[in-house]
Parts: sequence; C-alpha cells; structure tokens
Amino acid sequence: MKISEKPVVLVLTRNEKLGDAILRVPVYRALRLALPTHRIVCASDLDTVWRTTLAPVRPELIDEILVDQRLSSISQIRALMRRLGTVDLVLDLRSSKETPRSYVAAAGLPARYIANSVGFALRRNIAGFFEPRPPTNALRWHRMVELATDRLLPFDAKLPVFEKARDEALRLIPSGERFIGLSPGPTMNKFWHRQKWTDLAKHIASDGILPVFLLGPQETEQRNWIEKDGVSKVVDVGSVQDSALLPWLFHALADRAICIVAAESGLGHLVATRQGALLTLAGPSKARLWRPLTPHHWVVEAREFGSRKTEDIPLDVVVARLQEIVRWASNSAPGSTPHDQPKVGVAGIQAVGAVPVPII
Repeated sequence: MKISEKPVVLVLTRNEKLGDAILRVPVYRALRLALPTHRIVCASDLDTVWRTTLAPVRPELIDEILVDQRLSSISQIRALMRRLGTVDLVLDLRSSKETPRSYVAAAGLPARYIANSVGFALRRNIAGFFEPRPPTNALRWHRMVELATDRLLPFDAKLPVFEKARDEALRLIPSGERFIGLSPGPTMNKFWHRQKWTDLAKHIASDGILPVFLLGPQETEQRNWIEKDGVSKVVDVGSVQDSALLPWLFHALADRAICIVAAESGLGHLVATRQGALLTLAGPSKARLWRPLTPHHWVVEAREFGSRKTEDIPLDVVVARLQEIVRWASNSAPGSTPHDQPKVGVAGIQAVGAVPVPII
C-alpha cells in the first residue's frame, strides 16, 4: 500500500464470498462513472474473492485490494485512512452493527462518509439525513453511491464473457442446443436432495431439453449419482484444462441457457450478471434481501412451505416454476434477452499464473 496522489474512495467490506462481491459490481461501476479521477480501494477484515475468482475483472472495477485489515478498531480504521492519502469518500458496505466504528473513525476528517445503516442515517458531509433503504442489498449499496455523489447513476450489473470461456462453452455444448443448467452446490445446509435434482433433470429431458449439471471443484463427487440418470450432461473441473476458467465457463454457458436452476450459491450470482433467466432454490437465506442481479429472476423459498431447509422444497413446485420459465423464454421477443447481444469489454484472454485475465 502506498499513498495515492489521486483522491481515494475507500470501500469497507467483510470477508467477501463470491455472491457478496458480485452484488457489489454495480457499486464499483457507478463509482468509476461518477468519480473517474479517483482511486478505488477496497479494504476487508478477512479475505476477498476479488483476489481469486474475480481477479480477471478486478482491474476494471477496483484499483487496490487490502485484506486482513483491523476494521473493528476505530484507531486502525483511522490509521488506514491516513496511510492512503487524500480519502475523499468512505463507503462502509458492512451490516449496520459493524458501521458505527468507521463512522467515529472518520470524524473530524474532510472525507464524505456513508454507511449501510438503517435509513442511511450514518453519513457525514453528504446531504440529507434519513431515507428508507431499498429492499435488496445490491440496490442499497448502489444507492449509497448515488447519495454520496448527489446524482442518479446507472445500475450496471453485467460482467463480460471471456472469449476463451465462450469458445469452451461452444465446444462442450454446440450452438443451437437447447439446455438448462443445474447447479446443486455443495452438499451442505443449502442442498436440495439429490433424488430431486435427478428427477428434475428427467422432467427437463422429457421436454426435449438437455439438462446440464454445473459442478464446482468441491462438487465433483456428485458426478457419480448424476450420471446414473442417463439423461444429463456434466460440466466440471475435468471438462477444462485450466481449472481457473471453470466459473467463467459456467458464466458463458448461462449466456445461451434457457435458464439456470441453482441452490443459494455464488455461482447463481455470477451467472446472473449475464441477465438471463435464473431460478433460485432458497433455504435459510433471506432470498429477497440477497436477490441476484438479473432482472429475470424466479425463486422458490423453503419458507413458503414452513421450513428454512432447502431440502423441504417440493419437486412439483420447482417443475411448475421451471415450466413457467420455459414458456416465458419461448415467448420472449428476439433481442429481448442478452443471448442475442454481442459480448462486451473483452477482446481476448491471456493467462497470468493460474488466473485468466481479460485483455480490454
């Protein structure tokens, strides 16, 4: 970390997983647009996926990542701000209970400050006092940038498809193939029963659509029970030579899929940046608060059936919801979905270590 000659935007976060970081893409795009001469610095108390999975797109959105910062300490936050140089704006995106310390730390400094607090009440050098927060986290965080810059800004949630990932997607599933992606996620507390996944795949296949299971590196053992149904295709780490490309392969496949069906996971949020149809099977999380970035989002919540366990979601309800999506997709006018749009922002891809980096 070095003192910046440019004015700094300091974004405070906590232990960003893939879903958290994806939902903040509109924040960084809005900051880039409204404050083009500023240096954007993201500080986290633990690690962040911007250093791993999202490293290929990080330079476009964030100038510097700082991890293992002591953001629970008022004195440490204040020291961090001084080390960075001229901090013009502080955005604390963490939950309400974590923001008072940063508010105190910024006291007496000329920087603008706003936190993700109830009513955005924790603010300094920013007009207004109280405003009801929007219903989703993504909209709340984006609204903080609008309040800080005193202007309305585009809500731009897209992430471009990498050429290499697109080519791999076409190799695995040729153009013109009708398919639906299925992402079961890890076999933990948000897992739908495997028999329900295979039964769903059979329903999809009976309609002449190819079910494609998308398995992350920690989920490859699921291939064993998936392949027993005899109707599904599996895309996992064994499908690509470079494992770092796998999430971006899923991202590229989402561009052509009729729909992606996903348990609550970072993958669901990543594919949502292509703005296609997504069906989320929601268990313990508050699905409305963590709603993905696609405008074409369907959800089935376990809460609808008196439970907080994903496994309690009935198969017939998911089948009915998916049939609704298929009807919607078949009736959509040409050009109304991102699948007909050109790829943006990336002309090619080169490998730096194990991480693919876009050439923009």
